[in-house]
Amino acid sequence: MIIFDIIAMLHAGIGEQQVNNILAELNLPSIHHKTLKEREREIGCVMEDIAENSCNAAIQAEIICSNSGGAPDLSCSEGAEVSCDGGWQKRGTGRNYNSLSGHVTVVGKSTKKCLSYGVACKSCRKCQYRKRGRGLCKSHSCRKNWSGSAKGMEPFLTVKCIKSLKEKGLDVRKLIMGDDSTTFLRTKKAVPNITKSSDKNHVVRNLSNALYKVKETHGGLSVKTIKYFKKCFAYTIQQNKNDVEGIRKSLYATVPHAFGDHSQCNSSWCGFLKDPSTYKHKSLPSGKDLVGEKLREALQDVFQKHAEKAEKYTDLGSSNANENLNQMIAKKAPKAQHYSGSESLSYRVAAAVAQKNEGHKYILQVNSACNLSPGKQTEKRQNLLDEKRSTKHHFQGTYKAKIERLRLREQRQTSETTMELCEGTTYATDIELSATNDELEDLITEIPMSERKPKISPLSSETSNIIVADLETTGLATDSSIIQIAASSYCTDDTFSSFIRPQNGYIPKTVSKLTGIEVHGLTMFSDMVPVRSMGEKEALLKFVEWMKKYDPVLIVAHNACFDSRILISAFNRHGITDHLKSIVGFSDSIKIFKKAFPSQSSYKLQHLVQQFGADLPPVQAHNAVNDVLVLRHMLLKISSASDSLRQSAFSVEYVTLQIKKVQNKQKHLDGYDQLISQNVLTKTQCSSLASHGLSVKHVQLTFNRAGVDGLKDVLKGKIKKISIAAEKLARHFSQATS
Repeated sequence: MIIFDIIAMLHAGIGEQQVNNILAELNLPSIHHKTLKEREREIGCVMEDIAENSCNAAIQAEIICSNSGGAPDLSCSEGAEVSCDGGWQKRGTGRNYNSLSGHVTVVGKSTKKCLSYGVACKSCRKCQYRKRGRGLCKSHSCRKNWSGSAKGMEPFLTVKCIKSLKEKGLDVRKLIMGDDSTTFLRTKKAVPNITKSSDKNHVVRNLSNALYKVKETHGGLSVKTIKYFKKCFAYTIQQNKNDVEGIRKSLYATVPHAFGDHSQCNSSWCGFLKDPSTYKHKSLPSGKDLVGEKLREALQDVFQKHAEKAEKYTDLGSSNANENLNQMIAKKAPKAQHYSGSESLSYRVAAAVAQKNEGHKYILQVNSACNLSPGKQTEKRQNLLDEKRSTKHHFQGTYKAKIERLRLREQRQTSETTMELCEGTTYATDIELSATNDELEDLITEIPMSERKPKISPLSSETSNIIVADLETTGLATDSSIIQIAASSYCTDDTFSSFIRPQNGYIPKTVSKLTGIEVHGLTMFSDMVPVRSMGEKEALLKFVEWMKKYDPVLIVAHNACFDSRILISAFNRHGITDHLKSIVGFSDSIKIFKKAFPSQSSYKLQHLVQQFGADLPPVQAHNAVNDVLVLRHMLLKISSASDSLRQSAFSVEYVTLQIKKVQNKQKHLDGYDQLISQNVLTKTQCSSLASHGLSVKHVQLTFNRAGVDGLKDVLKGKIKKISIAAEKLARHFSQATS
């Protein structure tokens, strides 16, 4: 049992405390840490042997590939190409690296497997125990092999690994790695004939870092523009492999091209030279040329430095396989834990190497070497993971997968940028010390983000029962009071009706004239006849109680967009929205009649009855009870009306969103008067922005924080002709502050 626990502990990347916590939760006895450590040493040595054997097998495969006689990859005929990368078991801050341990992995270009690896440790727990004078140090497997700095671990281990490969018969002629260390120079001293290829991802990342430094001093350089230059750089390298002059010329032409100077461009990639009349930048903001002489000079300096090193970019490699292995190591030896005080770190790195080379089935090899039965479930699980890994590996290499990854990355980055823009400054060094109170207020003011429209999910007869309803109100506004509510079951003659006293006790004369409903004191009258009435909240609760017989309910109304807003607004007003759970949605009967009776001059209920309901009683306009009964009979005349009503339903969440838009519009639209009068935006555009909760102050804050690009991000999905509107707003706000 303990042996299985140890294998699981190393494989899953947990330690003694986590193992015993799991056992305790399972109501099993815990394992003493010394017993656990003894068994770990037994299993760990087996894992190291399996990792070593897998590396040796990978070396032999790489040697075969390096032999031009039967090589799958003839490019290896002049010597093996390997990628190398290192990592620490403690995260650095960017200014300080003080990890007590680190590792380096060497991966073959042809086999994509780990050929060699090394672990450097600066400490040993038992040796430290002895130094503190706490007793004699017993004989132990001390893994301390480095006394220098954390940064010095990578060169030390890389040289060691390359020499080890040479001793095992693999002649390494080319090393693929990043440009952020002197590891290669130190390796070249030990192995004179070796050459280097830079890692493509590191090269692009270095360019990106340089561009972001330019952004700190030039506000006109947006994140979107930086992405454009990174893409141009990547395309230049990809399209000019083994062509030093082609890379150099393209890099020199990149910045002038973005600023509208195409004198250095090549017609093979420059769209302007192909068709100047219609050319527009695809990835630059608004598709327009960049402007600003100082910005151009700063960008030109960055690209000039890279152009001068064009020969380095003719044959770039990739260390993605090493990065993948680093992730495996980080899972088995998390950076938040300290495992390098004993042999545990080496065992965990060995487990990751074995998993990289052999797949998850290495666990079965460990069990077999320890004379343990793997078990059917263990074997089933490892085979499933290996199959999943293989499928994922083949799919990720396809063009479709790469395009999808780029799309998702772009989507995440855009979403994150927009959220940060709308939230304001949430984290910045010494922000409270460097800004005034007024500036802080602007920094933390949140800009409303677009709310996602609720998805319309077609309903079925099993998930909804139809009732037909109608309201009479004191007006057309969303906050108008309900003065009569009537409903009827679609399938039966069961009805509900209630007169409701208006909240302010007043019904406008125009409404009374239309509906015949009046209120005098506490008494309501319908066509001059006194009727029993109740308060709005009481009536709504009785309506809910009646609907429970048909739960879940789909409410159908003639012009349901109006009735649903009034009804939901009333529930909100009285704080009884919990009772809306029985309503699964609303549906508008007008849509059904338009399909059933096309080309009608009017779709008022009275007109439809006159045309197609000769057998029905005449409609008493604005009488809720009569309207409901007539509407139900008209719908029953149409075949499959119930299915059509369910297919065109909209949810309570959708109605709530529409109510919020109306309220936002009432609150913010007046503030746009100046923008409308100066023809900066149209009234329709301002109305749409206001309905989304954006005030003029929000729009100006957006411009102050992120310029034109920020305006486009925030306006997206709210108005049409975003680019033109953003440019006009930018000019307006710039003139206002100048």
